[in-house]
Amino acid sequence: MRFVWGMCVATLLFAKVHTVRLEPVELYHIKSAVAAQVIQAQEDLEGRQVHKELVVRLDDRIDRENLKTLKTKLSLLRDTIQIAQESVANLQEIMLLRQKDFERIKNLSTKSRYEKDQRKAAYLLAKNSYLAAKEKLKNLLTQQSELLLSIARTKDKIAKKNIKVSGYVYKVYPRVGDMAAMGTPLVDVADISKARVVLYLTPKEVKNLPTKHIYIDGKRTDLKFAKLLKITDQNYITQYRAELILPAPKLFDQFITVEIR
Repeated sequence: MRFVWGMCVATLLFAKVHTVRLEPVELYHIKSAVAAQVIQAQEDLEGRQVHKELVVRLDDRIDRENLKTLKTKLSLLRDTIQIAQESVANLQEIMLLRQKDFERIKNLSTKSRYEKDQRKAAYLLAKNSYLAAKEKLKNLLTQQSELLLSIARTKDKIAKKNIKVSGYVYKVYPRVGDMAAMGTPLVDVADISKARVVLYLTPKEVKNLPTKHIYIDGKRTDLKFAKLLKITDQNYITQYRAELILPAPKLFDQFITVEIR
């Protein structure tokens, strides 16, 4: 019994203590996807929890005017398409009438060759008009698709210039009047609904890990690792990177101790 107790004491004495920092569960770094001047930057939102809040706005006046023009063109084009569709339907009806008229007499011996040729010519002319109108409608529909794509791209560009975020605003980088190039940092946003700690485990700690318990500041918990990489870390080449997810503290960036026993 003494021997077993001694082994337990030894395990407690020699268990590695990891001192780790409580971080937000996620930290998002939002960078500029376009080049433009900053016309709004809400640095007063730093340290606040927001929901779909406009934090940084880049100059999008030309894009908005372009969007209005594109929408006007689309409206006019749709009117033209509607007329073209009606024209195609009418020409198709005329073509079918001319075809029916020609089919009715083409084998009649009582009709002259001239009359048959006239009816056939009328049918072919109506068919050509129908096909030409159909081709015009196809081109108009292609133009509509291209316009819709241009509108979607313009809307996407406007959205990329109006940075709306949800979460804890950690840092707002630019100031009004700054010129933001592509890749310029704009906003850092944190998810503080939970905390995350990162630690590096030795092969000894990883061995038989499912049978062990995690101790936080000396207190046993029922926590399990949210992530454990099976390949050693490129910086800590003999250790394995692991992550724990914990309830959100009142203040982040505090240090806690973690032990695996």
